[in-house]
Amino acid sequence: MTRSPLLLGLDAGGSGTKWALVRGGVTVASGITPPLTSALLSSAVGAANLAALAAALPGRPDALHAGMPGLSAGSARAAEVKGLLAAALKLAPERVGLEGDLDLAYRAHLRPGAGILVYAGTGSIAYYVAASGSVVRAGGRGFLLGDEGGGFSIGRAALRLLTDALDLGHPPDSVLAREVATITGGLDWNSLRAFAYGTPGASAIARLAPAVGRAADAGDAGALAILHDSAAALAELARRVRAQVGPLPVTLTGGALRVSPLFPALLTRALPGGVVQQRDHAEAAARSAAVLVAL
Repeated sequence: MTRSPLLLGLDAGGSGTKWALVRGGVTVASGITPPLTSALLSSAVGAANLAALAAALPGRPDALHAGMPGLSAGSARAAEVKGLLAAALKLAPERVGLEGDLDLAYRAHLRPGAGILVYAGTGSIAYYVAASGSVVRAGGRGFLLGDEGGGFSIGRAALRLLTDALDLGHPPDSVLAREVATITGGLDWNSLRAFAYGTPGASAIARLAPAVGRAADAGDAGALAILHDSAAALAELARRVRAQVGPLPVTLTGGALRVSPLFPALLTRALPGGVVQQRDHAEAAARSAAVLVAL
């Protein structure tokens, strides 16, 4: 009897890369490896992270489909990234499918034209794909220009709260401060500066988002205010897209929403009618790889 092909799906991102291996419609293995983005793959760190992914897999896949930040399907850069993935995983290039992470996320939750997706991971965006394939978006500008409501923004807000206290001569002493200190190694400026600026990009500061969530769960007023402001920012992104496409339903998803059960509750209060839904984008990507096996 012919064995079903082993299909690999990647939900790549700036904080980590989720992978899933699917055989016969069933997920047989999954995990998380270091970040992969289009920009990162041009560096030695990206090459090392790609090697780490290959080493983590319990078997060699027959085909791969990936959603990756910073890419548009069919672009010249997408072709380059496809080649890198094919080489690392010992696949023929025609067995590798690639699309933007947001297109993958939208397909995992919605049919084209059916609604608006608000995604909050390391960054944040509201995203709509029409039946024609055209896209309307708000946010998603990256940590230098925005990403309010995402993991980086939540972590940055915590650091700002603590550094404001340092500026006023009051060493921070709160649940939030203690949660942050367990990750940064200290609350003095030297420790916070080394943590914030020691790693390029957004991933280090985004690691503080779960600390904010834990502090909010414990009743810390500063952490609760950060989640409240983050929920308002994400709701505003949805309203901006609705202003262009009409009063469509909104689906809310992404890892940032998992930092505390309070966060989804605040978000649905800020955006009445919004539905929080968490689906595995890596599994959705793996199922998309099925069409590549016959090539």
